[in-house]
Amino acid sequence: MSSPSLQAPALERFYLSAAPNSIAFIDESMRQPAVAGEDRVGQEVSFYQMAAVIFSSARLDSVRERLVDVAGGTYWHTNRKFRGSDVDRGDIVEMIEAVTEESVWNVIAVKMPMAGDARRDIARARALCLDRLVRNLTSGTGDEAVRGIVADNNRDQKLNSVDEQVVDKLRRSGAIHSDVAFAHGRMGSEPLLWSADVMSWAVQRNLARDDTRFIEPTLREGKLTMVNAVDGKPLKMKHPLGASAFTRGPSSQGPGLSGSPGHDVASPSMIPARFWVDNGALFAPGQSAGRDLQRQIRALGEAARRAIGR
Repeated sequence: MSSPSLQAPALERFYLSAAPNSIAFIDESMRQPAVAGEDRVGQEVSFYQMAAVIFSSARLDSVRERLVDVAGGTYWHTNRKFRGSDVDRGDIVEMIEAVTEESVWNVIAVKMPMAGDARRDIARARALCLDRLVRNLTSGTGDEAVRGIVADNNRDQKLNSVDEQVVDKLRRSGAIHSDVAFAHGRMGSEPLLWSADVMSWAVQRNLARDDTRFIEPTLREGKLTMVNAVDGKPLKMKHPLGASAFTRGPSSQGPGLSGSPGHDVASPSMIPARFWVDNGALFAPGQSAGRDLQRQIRALGEAARRAIGR
């Protein structure tokens, strides 16, 4: 019997069928490009990202109840918390700390920059990020490998259908294990989805505003891998001020992750107080963390083109 905070019988059956393998929870966030005529055109880094948080199947019930305790109830939405009081923002940090402590690992797949028709580009970016994320998450072997994935339900059912098509194609092509199961869930009925919501939001704050304060606990513990959704190459999330101390990425014992030196991530100190946190205002230009990722992605593309030309 699952913990009482799980209000989704279908997911309860899903977890039972996936046990004892680990489960990954997925959510998205994005920064859309400015449209012609807006003052911020060319100033901001646009991107789409998907975050995955991996939990041990044996720990799902206890982790779920811990997240409910942090939230003080059965409702959580990070963006709304941020638009609240300073106390609410402290809850975000506490939630990040709990997710970091309880998670096996966290993975971000990012597509940047965004361009073209917004709706069409978002759909393409979502499919691309999900493809890369699922490949990364499920590449492990053994009882602790990720074989169950739960994504936050999108209001657009067409996007949910595309998600299922992406995973099914990966299974049929042999790109992922045939036992990998995929489902959608709602944050209102499965608190474990809050973990992906808060992790994705915290990374977005770093990329969009050079604001490391929320993702800092995860970076400090070295439990985050970021990959370029286009080619799957690892990216380094550097401190916005350039002061980065690198730590080794996921160990070979972690589910679905290779443990290669390429999985390095930055482990920055707390960002200075002068990097203020806004209360829902527009994103400001000069996002050095996001622009640094853009430079890395361009460099990877140039290196690939040179290799082909040899």
